[in-house]
Amino acid sequence: MPPKLNIDATAHSPTIGLILHYGQILYNAWAGDAVQLSASVVGTLLIGYVVAQLGLSVWSFIRPSKIQGYCHSETGSWALVTGASDGIGRAFVDELLDRGFNVLLHGRNPEKLERIQKELAQKYPRRNIHFVVADASRSDHPETAVIEKVQQLPGKLTVLVNNVGGIPTTPTLLELRKTEAAAIDAQINVNARFPTQLIAALLPTLRQNQPSLILNCGSGGGIIGAPFIATYVATKAYIHTLTLALKAEMAAEGYAPDKKYISGVEVQGFIIGNTRSAGNKAEMPFFTISAAECAKGCLAKVGSGKALELPHWRQALQMGIASLVPEKYMRGFLASEMKKRKMEQDKEQ
Repeated sequence: MPPKLNIDATAHSPTIGLILHYGQILYNAWAGDAVQLSASVVGTLLIGYVVAQLGLSVWSFIRPSKIQGYCHSETGSWALVTGASDGIGRAFVDELLDRGFNVLLHGRNPEKLERIQKELAQKYPRRNIHFVVADASRSDHPETAVIEKVQQLPGKLTVLVNNVGGIPTTPTLLELRKTEAAAIDAQINVNARFPTQLIAALLPTLRQNQPSLILNCGSGGGIIGAPFIATYVATKAYIHTLTLALKAEMAAEGYAPDKKYISGVEVQGFIIGNTRSAGNKAEMPFFTISAAECAKGCLAKVGSGKALELPHWRQALQMGIASLVPEKYMRGFLASEMKKRKMEQDKEQ
């Protein structure tokens, strides 16, 4: 234990003596056996908590995935991947085919989808691969075509990956006050309305085919916000909340997954950080991941029990660091970075 002080405060001026007197009282109280023991206990508990949290974080990235539990239909288990022709969606398709699922590709370019279907058929000759065309940015119920195609599948839909998203209008980075109403509607349609309508329409099928799985792709932008893409990040925040609410709704209706994942409808969402793709050329050293790493990481998280997950440990580290930075400085950095990107975009146009 620290030694106690015994200073003669009267040997100093009244002001200094008063400071020394009360300082000595506080120090001696801190140096007391009871306080030191309490501090040791609290410190030990705090260290234990930090170590436990670190261990849980590491375990969340190495634990076995439950994704194979959803490939269970004798007539063939199907996964629907929206926005499947590029980037993260295409990576999801490869990962799911590799794991034994048949896949229904969704996109808006029929020629591109047909070419991808042929390429995948050669790579995975034992899988069934279909595609459906629907422009998610429209407001005339494009999800109807997808729903009709699902009903025609030669097997059971057990996995829905709501990946389609982005900013379907140009320029990508633009002040909200300068964004046309049609462009705002298109962003809301593709990122919020389309996945919501699709989930609502396919839930009866997924409940019938349980255990089944709904995966929603969100964004780190939906957590922190970002200038010049206000509508987009707002829709991603909506996807996060929709995931939380839908997971709670499944539990309230008695469709929460059981411990062995042999029944129920699981709902998970992903807070995806900067990911390299055809539509995103921006690089953040160390923290940027590939589309393949993102898709693989998302599927690895299936069965974690958490509604919202980060797909990769580097992006989890990035979010952890960001949470320690005062909001004022984080906003300043984000504004500077996005302003620089916008200036580069404007120069290219």
